[in-house]
Amino acid sequence: MDLVVLSLLRAACGIFLVAAIGVLYPAPVKAQDDPLTGLDAMLDEAAPEEPLRVGVGVKITQITGVDQRAENYGVVARVRMKWKDEALAFDAEEVGRSIKTLSAKNFAEKARELGVNIPAATIENQQSRSFVKSATVSWFPDGTALYNVEVILTLQAPDFDFRRFPFDHQNFYFRIIGNAPTDFIQFEPLAEASGLGDTLGEEEWVITNYWTEVDEAEGISGFTSSRFSLGFSAHRHLFYYWARIFVPVILIIIIGWANLFLEEYRRRIDIASGNLLAFIAYNFTISGELPRLGYVTFIDSLMMAVFVISVASVVYNVALRRLSMAGMEERARAIDWHTTHWGYPVLFIGTILVLRQIFFVESTLIAVL
Repeated sequence: MDLVVLSLLRAACGIFLVAAIGVLYPAPVKAQDDPLTGLDAMLDEAAPEEPLRVGVGVKITQITGVDQRAENYGVVARVRMKWKDEALAFDAEEVGRSIKTLSAKNFAEKARELGVNIPAATIENQQSRSFVKSATVSWFPDGTALYNVEVILTLQAPDFDFRRFPFDHQNFYFRIIGNAPTDFIQFEPLAEASGLGDTLGEEEWVITNYWTEVDEAEGISGFTSSRFSLGFSAHRHLFYYWARIFVPVILIIIIGWANLFLEEYRRRIDIASGNLLAFIAYNFTISGELPRLGYVTFIDSLMMAVFVISVASVVYNVALRRLSMAGMEERARAIDWHTTHWGYPVLFIGTILVLRQIFFVESTLIAVL
């Protein structure tokens, strides 16, 4: 019996020693066991000595619409790609012409036959199916190729911020990203083929400037790819909003202030109540023209502030009448004099300054910091 116990103890000690050695000295992991490391190695091995340099240009000829709530906009755009491949070179005298042209589909088939690299790319911020009006590829005797396409599509604009509406400035982008990593394709901007058309057809926005940029981002391959962007900034036509929103609001406030100069409190209450109802009706009238977003904009805050001031005006006149009926006529008139001559205008001007501080000054400081 003692020998059996002793054998079991020896076996247990041996198992413990083997486990401890395995923990302290694990087996080395081979690089090929990691699929990502193996894929990186294969890409490095397959990559050419020099990446294909592709010039990219985008010209937006029309803006079909801007959807503020969905944060997207529609465009008609012309995209051009320019690259050089010696496999496309040909003898112009032998062929009898100095340029060859095929549709994009037929050129892709010919490129597969010749073993020519095609700079495949994707419109990164495309949000819907596109309609291609025309797509052709032309190439010259030295192997220079031009890909030209005109397309209608909707682009996502996640950078929209309407908190300052209608005084907001927005940046719009058209982004093209290469399908292959940067070791295979690198984009360069074509300044002569980029820009905005003269008749964009967008009446609400004023385009101020545009720019092109090339950076790197994660592509559909999962690796870093070259990305071209055409960006432009715009602001709204403000005359419409002044005539349609701000002037009526100012007139409603002035009516509320002029009402305070009446001496009869009963008539004040009637006029203040009518002014409040007029504001409510006006608010319903323009509600369809305001963007319905998940956050409060400057115009939303202004309308709420005017509504609160209009309600407070009714309550204030009722309180003065109650004081007058309670025999405190002199006290009511003393309060009313200060409110009428400086209290009401200071309240309205202070409200505007507070909204300006919240939506313009603080946001600007945050952006700078």
